Amino acid sequence: MRLAIPLLALFLTAAALPAAAAEDEDRLPQFPKAGPPNPLPEAACDTRRADAGDWLLGRWVGPQTALAFTRGGESITWVMDRKSNAGEFGWTAGAVFDGRVAAVTGCTVRLTAGPDDAFVFEGVLTGEGRLYGYAVNKAGADVRFVLRREK
Repeated sequence: MRLAIPLLALFLTAAALPAAAAEDEDRLPQFPKAGPPNPLPEAACDTRRADAGDWLLGRWVGPQTALAFTRGGESITWVMDRKSNAGEFGWTAGAVFDGRVAAVTGCTVRLTAGPDDAFVFEGVLTGEGRLYGYAVNKAGADVRFVLRREK
């Protein structure tokens, strides 16, 4: 009898634990799942003002990547030489892309390429002089870039 009462108390306590946990879950605030954080740093300039894009001209390099920007009249075009592995972003090793600068401000850029602008690159110039970029294709695949001026 002495052993039966503590065992019964232990059994009743153990049986009540899952119900108490479920009650706690109901009382806790339920938050929606957040999407991934914005991959680009905040722009340090007024992005509403258009810019000629002179800061962008020239060559920018990063791991396995070289981007060259040139001006032709009023527009800026670009060529990207990507020495990536074949699986990343669906590119083959040694892929070369070319396109146009769709929009530029004093510290941001939007690049497009391909039919119907199938390739889109968003970039932000930071105070350290690096160009952080994020490219997305129509299939939703994305690649991040960190570029610096070629020396």
